[in-house]
Amino acid sequence: MKKNSEMTLDPALAQEAQSLVALAFRNGPIEDVHAGKECPACSGKMEYSHITQAEMKKIMKRAVDKLYALLWIRMYCPDVYEHVVRAGSHYTQTWNLPEHARAEIESMTRFAELLGNSKPSKFGARQRKTKTRRNSP
Repeated sequence: MKKNSEMTLDPALAQEAQSLVALAFRNGPIEDVHAGKECPACSGKMEYSHITQAEMKKIMKRAVDKLYALLWIRMYCPDVYEHVVRAGSHYTQTWNLPEHARAEIESMTRFAELLGNSKPSKFGARQRKTKTRRNSP
């Protein structure tokens, strides 16, 4: 992992992240929640929930299913994965590049450290420990 001062935005990784988000969320249950008119009474008021727990569960379930499929393809069919990510990037041509990536990476590595599943990294946080299994004789 790069040191804090050396960390810069990786455009290819940014495009891949955008594609994965588009493929995981686009044209799914979030579109149902997004469709329709804004509520005139609660629009823009953060103290009110704008989606139900059931809607949120449905959105997250689909995202997990999609990301699992994408990660599976990345691991077992890498040549296909490149084409899938490229197709997903068609949705993201006008999207902004990721912001606060360094803060997000540091936050995630601190979270892993709190869980005790990691060792120190160059960020001062920790990296995931890798356990190896021994085959039984």
